[in-house]
Amino acid sequence: MKNQFLFLVLILSLQLNAEKTILLYENATYEKDIKTVILTQHGSYERFPAIDLNSSQQLELQFDELKPENDNYQYTFIHCSHDWLPSNLRPNEYLTGNFFENMNDYSFSTSTFQVYTHYNVVFPVETMKPKISGNYLLKIYRNFDEEDIILTQRFMVVDDKFVINSSANSATNPLFRNTKHEIDFTVNIGNYSLPNPSFDLKTIIMQNIRWDNAIYNLKPRFINGKIMDYNYEEGNLFDAGNEFRYFDIRSLRFLSFNVRRKFIEENIKHAVLYNDNTRLNQPYLQTIDFNGKRVIDNRDGTLKGDIEGDYCQSHFTFVSPKLDSDVYLYGELTDWKMKEEYKMEWNEKFNQYELVANLKQAYYNYYYVTPSKEDNTKPDLSQTEGNYFNTENDYHVLVYAKNQFMQYDELLGTSHCNSSKRN
Repeated sequence: MKNQFLFLVLILSLQLNAEKTILLYENATYEKDIKTVILTQHGSYERFPAIDLNSSQQLELQFDELKPENDNYQYTFIHCSHDWLPSNLRPNEYLTGNFFENMNDYSFSTSTFQVYTHYNVVFPVETMKPKISGNYLLKIYRNFDEEDIILTQRFMVVDDKFVINSSANSATNPLFRNTKHEIDFTVNIGNYSLPNPSFDLKTIIMQNIRWDNAIYNLKPRFINGKIMDYNYEEGNLFDAGNEFRYFDIRSLRFLSFNVRRKFIEENIKHAVLYNDNTRLNQPYLQTIDFNGKRVIDNRDGTLKGDIEGDYCQSHFTFVSPKLDSDVYLYGELTDWKMKEEYKMEWNEKFNQYELVANLKQAYYNYYYVTPSKEDNTKPDLSQTEGNYFNTENDYHVLVYAKNQFMQYDELLGTSHCNSSKRN
């Protein structure tokens, strides 16, 4: 009997461990019903998730859960290092006020075939605020159980002490001049004391507010007094990519851009997009895009897109010779990840890739990508979209320094530049 009891205890322990959610220090959803997660600066479409320390600035997170009733959600912040590992600080060392807050702002969808609950949270609030700068992870969880995680999102708090000048140019190296962008910058640390700038300064360069291809930890190439120079010819290069493809399903009643047909079948809305052709070896065509992002909206009357925007089965077709790797739909609509649910199927009969994705009414930007041969966790455009130095991209530079007293990474400056303003 004793052995049987121990065996049952072991089985239950294994089951509990198997069901425990692993916290990811990245933008992630942990349940399949969580959809359309968007983090912006409060009151705008700006996606750069940063606020100034000790300011009134706020961020706003919105998402849907595809079920008719609301859940009891809480949220908290976790302080992280510059490279998104948990810092060695306790919550009372980086938070003022409470260590968690309840999510009380939710609404139920109306006039939609797809039933969902829409959640909204604006943060930080007076009762829970970051007290130091750096990287933070927003964690949302259910019923006061911090292991029942729903989603996580990265954001930053900036204590502006450095002056950063950055520029995005065509690559200096002739081998990459037509396909890559070079991000050069200088950092003026002013009166800030750095015992060892090459070791104590940490940098991140982001393209279009993506984390998957960010460049980390460049060292100053030259140090001239208080000015650190990061003018490289390699190491600071990004694939330039191409202008994003786009389509518009803000209306599901009327004609809209790049949508060939709309219909309803068994109370499910469908939008069939025009076929997309490969852009490999095609000349660059300048278009105005939203650098991979989306705008949630409903234009079928005077409706609110957040709770009256319906979900729609969107049919994608990518016409291309069969490639030697998988093809994925990619952009903010896929959380900037190559997810299994957005992997396209090869149609042998028609020599094309196909996908049906469940998307909320919006204006969308997107790419088709393949996994990189050098690192299959990163997307590659060279087989699907091509890389052109003419492409317009946003770039952000983030500069951190090690706090000498508490040994955490302070975020002491950011800079933005755009490749359309090349030297």
